[in-house]
Amino acid sequence: MSFYGGDDGDGSARWGSSSRGGSAGPSNITGITAGTGSRPFLSRLEDSMAGSPPPNNYDGGGGYGGGGRHFDEEGVFSAEALSPGPEEGELDDLRRLGRVWVRERGTPDILAWEGDLIDSLLDKLEQQQKMLATLRADPATSEEEHFRLVLVQTEMERAKYLVRSYVRTRLHKIEKYSQHIGNSPELQAHLSGAELQHARRYADLVASHFQHSVLDSLPEWMRRTDEMTNDGVSMVSTPNVDTPVLVYCRKDCGEITVGRGELPVQLNEGTTHLVRYHLVKRWIELGWAEVL
Repeated sequence: MSFYGGDDGDGSARWGSSSRGGSAGPSNITGITAGTGSRPFLSRLEDSMAGSPPPNNYDGGGGYGGGGRHFDEEGVFSAEALSPGPEEGELDDLRRLGRVWVRERGTPDILAWEGDLIDSLLDKLEQQQKMLATLRADPATSEEEHFRLVLVQTEMERAKYLVRSYVRTRLHKIEKYSQHIGNSPELQAHLSGAELQHARRYADLVASHFQHSVLDSLPEWMRRTDEMTNDGVSMVSTPNVDTPVLVYCRKDCGEITVGRGELPVQLNEGTTHLVRYHLVKRWIELGWAEVL
């Protein structure tokens, strides 16, 4: 892997090699670019230093941290402002993680674990950290470049925050629905191996705690924790699929019936709707609808 080592004074870039193998090429996610003649920092970092206003919305018009809010003549958000931007396949890893993070936080269900994306992002962060350390230790690195390295490090911390928040969100759901996960092959398929192991161990710990602290002192017929109550409510916590979600339709998703006696609602491409999760779950899974 190559890394940028500053300017030689004549405007040309100095390059070296890291101890990690691999050919030179774009391998970063947040700032340092491996490629001859390239500047080492994000294009939006250059824009901000040139005086352009910072972004003030999430993923507006291009992904994580892109663009500002746009309003129509009536003072409400326009379709451009509500659009989550390009298709997920067109985004880099950091912007894809932003989409995945919003989707996980905005839905009541436990979605499929994005293991390949997380592994790729963590690997790039590790490479980036090594490149930053090399540049900081280089006595030829200018004061201006040191300042820019601080900004690149800040961008890396933003990426790490997204990873941590994504994992915490999933762990919260896993612990909340651990008993249900043990009886649901569908949910088990959405978990990583470590998550599934944690769910089983957590469910066993909770069951053991309840057994020793309360249930052992109750009559035998009152000790079950997986029954239905008299009003038909299960004692096992499950995701509430009636939770409302805000979605943006990337494609025509047909029509849905919101409730009894209600007229059908057409989910047209480019429209935004606040609907119950179970009505749009399949479109979210297919990528036809994006959670906002």
